Amino acid sequence: MKLLTKDKLHYWGHSLLHPFDGFFEIRFRNQGSMLIATLLLVAYAVLRCLSYQYTGFPMNMNNIDEMDALSIFISTISVVVLGAVSNWTITTLFNGKGKLKDIYIVICYSLTVLIIGDAIVTFASNFVTTEEIMILTSLQMLCYAYFVFLLIAGLGTVHEYSFAGNLASMVMTVVAAAVILFIGVLLFTMLERMFSFVTSVAEELMRRLQ
Repeated sequence: MKLLTKDKLHYWGHSLLHPFDGFFEIRFRNQGSMLIATLLLVAYAVLRCLSYQYTGFPMNMNNIDEMDALSIFISTISVVVLGAVSNWTITTLFNGKGKLKDIYIVICYSLTVLIIGDAIVTFASNFVTTEEIMILTSLQMLCYAYFVFLLIAGLGTVHEYSFAGNLASMVMTVVAAAVILFIGVLLFTMLERMFSFVTSVAEELMRRLQ
């Protein structure tokens, strides 16, 4: 079985220009590709690392000396995965038709416009003057706006929601993501303290035995 076919590549591009029809084909006729989606996610995470360091000085407010590429890469992927899981959790409770795979594909396919926009801005920012920064900033804003539009269109299509229902589910997705993140941090903190306690007890026992 081929992981990539001409049709799957076609519907990747088709979904960006005709999101309602494209994501319908991806959801109901199995024209989506997990491989393409994952490659897009990895490409976006890598681009975030490059953008952090190589965006031109007039637009780059980052402290390059404190850059942690691995942290940026992992956090970028984690945000997308968390968003997909949170949306799936909420829509499962509210009769959403989309599977976790469909949600993941919609989000990752939508990242295409951010990949294109960030790549252009990162490259062009090294050659623009201060007066021309507004052009690149406007391009970034346009890409983010179109990214949100693709998300709304794609998630609404795969879940078969009305516009109002889709917006409500996306708001609840943000809330669910915050709750999951809070529980995760709380669990991590508890495990860290437990490990620290066990380590302290073990060290104390070793000192007493000596």
